[in-house]
Formats: sequence, C-alpha cells, structure tokens
Amino acid sequence: MDQQPGSPSDAPVPSTDSGGRFVERRHEDRRKLERVSVRGLMAVLLASVAIAMAALAIWQATRASRTLNQIHVQQSQLIADNAQLRSELESQSRRLDANMTRLEELGNLAPRVSELADNVDQLRERTESAERSWANAEARYLLDVANRRLTLERDWVSALAALEAADERLQSLKDPSLNPIRRTLASEIQDLRNISQPDIPGIVSRLASAEETAAFLPVLGAIQENYSPDQPVAGSPPGLARAWQVIRASLVGMVSVRRIGEDAVELVSIEQQSVRREHLQLLLFASRLSALRGDQNGYQTNLDAARLWLEKMFDPTDARVMSLRQELAVLEKMPITPTLPDISKSLHQLQAHDERRGP
Repeated sequence: MDQQPGSPSDAPVPSTDSGGRFVERRHEDRRKLERVSVRGLMAVLLASVAIAMAALAIWQATRASRTLNQIHVQQSQLIADNAQLRSELESQSRRLDANMTRLEELGNLAPRVSELADNVDQLRERTESAERSWANAEARYLLDVANRRLTLERDWVSALAALEAADERLQSLKDPSLNPIRRTLASEIQDLRNISQPDIPGIVSRLASAEETAAFLPVLGAIQENYSPDQPVAGSPPGLARAWQVIRASLVGMVSVRRIGEDAVELVSIEQQSVRREHLQLLLFASRLSALRGDQNGYQTNLDAARLWLEKMFDPTDARVMSLRQELAVLEKMPITPTLPDISKSLHQLQAHDERRGP
C-alpha cells in the first residue's frame, strides 16, 4: 500500500498542480479501500453461504441415512411377514383340500340328508298342529270357565284370571287371524279390571254393630221394671175421712171402661222380649252372611224383614230404635255386588273362527 502522507504542518505547501494530484490520489486510495472492503464482505457472505449449504447437505445426508435404515428394517419385516403369510397360505390350502375331500364325501349323503329333512318337517308339522289344536282348545275352555264364573257365581276375580290365561294361549299361537278376538278379549279384561269393589268389610262391620244394638232395644208392651204405685196425696184428712176416701177409691177402681184402638199392644213377658230381640239379631246376622257371600237378593230381603220387624215390635219413640231404623235404611241402599259386564263376545268369536277353519 502507499504510504500515508504527512501532516499538513510538516509538509511543504504544495503548489496548485501538486495539490490537485494529491486530492486525486486520496480519492483513488479511498476507492481502493472501498473495493477491498466490498470484496472482503462478499468473501464473508460466500463463506457463510458455503457453510450453510454444507450443513444442509450434512443434515439431508443424515436424514436420508435414517430413512434408508428404516426402509431396510421395514423391508426385513415385510420379508418375514411374507414368509409367515406363505406358511399360513400353505396351511389353509392343505385344510381346503381336506375340506373339499370331506365335502365330496358328504355330497354322497345329500339324498339321505334331504330325506331326513323331509321327515323332520313332516314330524314338526304334525307336532305343531297338535300343539296349536291343544292351545286353541285350552283358550276356548278358559273363556267358557270365565263366563260361567261371572254369570253363575259372580266371581269376577276368577273370571279375570281365566281371561288373562286364555289371552296367553292365543298369543302363543301367533296366528294373525286371531287378532280381532284378542282385541275383544283385551276390552273384556279391561272391563273386569274397572269393576269397583263394594265396601263389604264396612257393611259387615255396620251390620255387626246393629246386631249388638238390637240386644238392648225396648220392646213394645214390655212391663216396666221400675214401676211404683201412686203415693198418697199430701194433706189428706185423718181418721174416718181418710178411711172413707180409701174405700171409695177402691170401689171406683174395681170397674173401669177403656177404649182400645188399633195402636194398642199386648203386654209381653221377659221371655217374649228376648225372643223378639234375638229374631231381629238373626235377621241382621243373615243380612251379614248374604253380604259376605255376595247374595244381593238375600241381603235386601233380610234387611227389609229386619226393618219391618223393628218397626212392628219395638218402641218407635226410643232414640236407639230410630237410629237403628235410619241405619237400616242407609244399608238397604248400599249395593254389595257391582254391575258385571258381558264377556261372552270373545267366546262367540273364537267359536265362529274355529267353525270357519274346520277340523
């Protein structure tokens, strides 16, 4: 490089021409320095790019090496799997050959198998036909039992159980032609379930209480147990005057005239009173038994007889008699058996269905 010029104080003062050359030299030196700086910077950049490209090449080579190793491992695994599949295919091929041999042997048995299947089908048809006939007969019998229970014995609980059992028999047949009958049967079952149960325990309890009350009711014509004769009048005259009053009252009382009307009653003894009370109790007890048996006619008849006996034989002015008469009037209006529905339609439908199908 060129030597730097000295300081202006030491150097001699140049002339005008030499000063211009000096300035040009300095500009030229500056340009040289700039070119050197640019070239150095370019060299650094090129070196950096070269280093980056080398690092990228190394990374790609490492990645490719790893990928290649994975490919080799997968290839080895595929080769092992392929060998295993070949072994399995050979085993399946041998089994297939064995099965084909067995199928050929079984092919010779096809006629016998077909004949056996026909026999089984015929046997199944006969068995199912017998079972269907039996189930149908059971359903008809249960429907008939339900109608008899409800009509003759008024036992709707047993009738409901019989209808439900008949519906189960019809369901087991799985016959679409029986669906209308089952709909009717379902309606009849619902009608029986909707029957309101009368309050039999309450009625029986009230009748039992009436029986206890009847044992102490006053009977018409009963002799009063607490009777006492008339007391002498206070202030009666003493001596002979008093004796004359007693004799006169005795003579007057020997003969008396009474008017007897329809409402007059005869005197009854204690035994007759007990008999009349026990008769009323027996009528009430018979009404209670009729209520327990569900006998509406017997219940009404015995209650009417008890009410008439009460009105005829007991004191109508007594509070206990009036109360019992009102109680019997209320009990007469209480039904002990509900209104029962008609459940014969399903039975008639099943009978008509069986007649259409024939034997």
